Amino acid sequence: MKRMKKLFALLMTLAMVMGLSITGFAANDDGIPDSGDTATVTITNVKSGAVVTLYKVAEVKYGTDGQGFLDYTWAPEITDITEAGPTTDQINTIAKAIKSGEITLFDTIYHTDDEVEVEGTTYTATVSGGAYIALITQATDGTVYNPILLTATYGETGNLSGGNIDSKSNYLYGSTAVAKSTTPTIDKEITGGSTDDDGRDTASVGDVITFTLNPTIPDYPSNATNKTFFISDTMSDGLTFDYSSLTVTITDQTVTKDNNNFMLNDKIIATAYATSNGFYLNFNYDNLISNPTTGAVYQPIVTYDAVINANAVVGGNGNVNDAKLYYANDPNAGTTWDKANEEPETATGVASDTDTETVYTYQLGFRKSDDADTPTYLEGAVFGIYSDSECKNLVDKVTTNANGYAVSTNVAAGTYYVKELVAPAGYTLNTTVYEIEANWDTATTNITETVTDLSLIHISEPTRP
Repeated sequence: MKRMKKLFALLMTLAMVMGLSITGFAANDDGIPDSGDTATVTITNVKSGAVVTLYKVAEVKYGTDGQGFLDYTWAPEITDITEAGPTTDQINTIAKAIKSGEITLFDTIYHTDDEVEVEGTTYTATVSGGAYIALITQATDGTVYNPILLTATYGETGNLSGGNIDSKSNYLYGSTAVAKSTTPTIDKEITGGSTDDDGRDTASVGDVITFTLNPTIPDYPSNATNKTFFISDTMSDGLTFDYSSLTVTITDQTVTKDNNNFMLNDKIIATAYATSNGFYLNFNYDNLISNPTTGAVYQPIVTYDAVINANAVVGGNGNVNDAKLYYANDPNAGTTWDKANEEPETATGVASDTDTETVYTYQLGFRKSDDADTPTYLEGAVFGIYSDSECKNLVDKVTTNANGYAVSTNVAAGTYYVKELVAPAGYTLNTTVYEIEANWDTATTNITETVTDLSLIHISEPTRP
């Protein structure tokens, strides 16, 4: 552990700069400091089920027979904190030393592992006088908790008092933009190329779909050892990823692309890698910091295109596209992932969040026959499928098979118009234009000789003379 240089001056000053409200009081509220005094410390906005462990890094030194306050005694390694209080990095330095065993802790260490997990969203503990570092782990929702400083101090009245910390608040000294906790997520949206059908994004084969990713970046202390921030995106077989369309943007900033690197202010903020049908994107957290003084971080936005191809699933579960965010859920466990060509699935101290978008395609089915009482189904009829009633905008051209069927999957949700272009041998051309509605209720998952599509229409021809 890098040794510190100056001693804490007053623990009460420390309590004030950390924003503790005086909510817990001494067990013997008589104004006389006593070694048996206790107080309550509280951390709010801690997700239920998380485990909080308090490590005591300073204790009160009492007079003869445990009566009267003399001083605060700190772990001998803690020697570099001013009267203004500890910075974000200094709190994290102590936490790293705790995890590595490089600090001399006092005997009392409070664990919830074998006692009580966080109840609701509030953690409380009854402690003796001193200072504690709270490490919060095992959050089931993936929340990243930075180390939190808690104190139980004697005020002017001589009573021991604890306080309350909100885990969502920012550190008050050193890096005011760094939050004590953040919940990283990735939000995936379809932002272009699709047609809405009752909440479903639909498109035709050959259409270009634009996806947008909005990741939430966790706040890490500048001296954290693990600042992993990595995105993986994989297309299903029915989507073909266009690597050239991959873009990273930041609001009100100019981001450029140099080969596989995305650059901001001449620094690499992300490195991309093309997979077989998708991409990896490894971000450099330190180069995303917008204000080194406060620790504020730019929020990147990722966009890219994919094409609906001939392997697209018709109806059913649609064509799925997953985006996955990997991030360090413990800033002092493991090291920052430095590979762009491999996912950090098994990396130490790394958690993940996934979001999925689905594009649906549809089909229209036709069956051609003559108009006899016992119809003959006709092979070789060619039909045009149009998006307009004037039949000028051709969407697809299909030909009936030996059983009279023709099927098109080049459609999204909407209204289409079917017109015969070539009649079967020996028959005259049918000039009727048929209107068909393609929507989720008429979608089908199978294309067989016995088409089950509810949008199937029957097109008959006059019997040959």
